[in-house]
Amino acid sequence: MNTCIVFDEHREGWNRFVAASRYGHILQSWEWGDIKAENGWEAVRLALLDGDSYLAAAQVLLRSLPYGLGRLAYVPKGPVLDYTDIRTVEAMLQALQHLASKRGVISLKIEPDVQEPNPVSQLLRNLGLRASAPVQMRSTIWVDLTAPEEEILAGQKQKTRYNTRLALRKGVTVSSATARDLAPWYDMYSLTAQRDGFSIHSRDYYRLLLQTLQPRGMATLLLAHHEGDLLAGIIVFSFGREAQYMYGASSNHKRNLMAPYAVQWEGMRWGKEHGAEVYDLWGIPDRLEENEELWGVYRHKRGYGGEVVRFIGAYDIVRSPVQHMALERVARPLFKRVARMSSIRANDP
Repeated sequence: MNTCIVFDEHREGWNRFVAASRYGHILQSWEWGDIKAENGWEAVRLALLDGDSYLAAAQVLLRSLPYGLGRLAYVPKGPVLDYTDIRTVEAMLQALQHLASKRGVISLKIEPDVQEPNPVSQLLRNLGLRASAPVQMRSTIWVDLTAPEEEILAGQKQKTRYNTRLALRKGVTVSSATARDLAPWYDMYSLTAQRDGFSIHSRDYYRLLLQTLQPRGMATLLLAHHEGDLLAGIIVFSFGREAQYMYGASSNHKRNLMAPYAVQWEGMRWGKEHGAEVYDLWGIPDRLEENEELWGVYRHKRGYGGEVVRFIGAYDIVRSPVQHMALERVARPLFKRVARMSSIRANDP
């Protein structure tokens, strides 16, 4: 077993391994690291190899803190490996510890794409990692895309299915667009953010995202129109067995036509056409109780059918306990806010 940092000439092999893995995710794709590298992060791709074959992969995002306070490291939805192979898990964690030490990292956060309940949680604790504040939402809803389209529709709640068909019957059309068509979507997205109270990236961020991922079939911008009026739009990703819906916007105009339902349905169809087995609606509250702040998010997304999925969360490799403790007091509320905004922005009926 050989540990190494891989570079651009290994892009295709890296992506093949991550996409084929049960625990692969687009946030571990090479292209996602390129996007983050244009936005203040350093992307380091750490691999465990057996000859030329990948055993494990971890795309590590590093960022320096202000005032020379050190560096943070984060492995979003990774590492990617066979978590039933304890020897490989241990080897990857040792490699990550070595990288953290070499790069002067205070703590390194991993957030595997592993569903609970799972013995991996206890394994990570036994190996010295600390459960920590997650960056991504721990709970979501997955819609099965392996069934025929009519069965997927039949699996939706009656009201959701009715709204989807109503939009199409009333003449709402959905088409795939590119980064050149981003401006009107972003204007609508900005208004959606103001209306629903969440933060968004700059227009250039979403342009870069589409310019990087869309030519490789990993993302699309879907826009819903009615008689020339833009009513809704979403950005959908597809990589390996999963498609994800992360960014959505809708107009205040003609809301009775239910355009967001039509564009969401087209997102599922697009993911299915690109080989995805599941469609991730990206974020619901962990506590499914009516007094929960994000109960409306869950209720809306539950209408699309699917199953509730919960992940094991985040775990930290801590190198400097005192600095880490101080950092957690600052970072934990921020992580909760980021996770909450991630869920809200993906829920705009």
